Amino acid sequence: MNKPFSNLINKDKDKKVPSSSSTKILAKKVNERSNILIIFGFIVSLSSIFLLLYTINNKFG
Repeated sequence: MNKPFSNLINKDKDKKVPSSSSTKILAKKVNERSNILIIFGFIVSLSSIFLLLYTINNKFG
């Protein structure tokens, strides 16, 4: 039986990437992008919690 996602699981094991400046620049871009997404997600989560509490307070309080 062929496993459909086995190539995705073993992708990091098979690939040996040398450390070069281009991979460091790419990693830095990914880190900056992920930091922005984490901050944005945190703000969206907090605002949704406050909106939920506001709605519950107005509806039932």
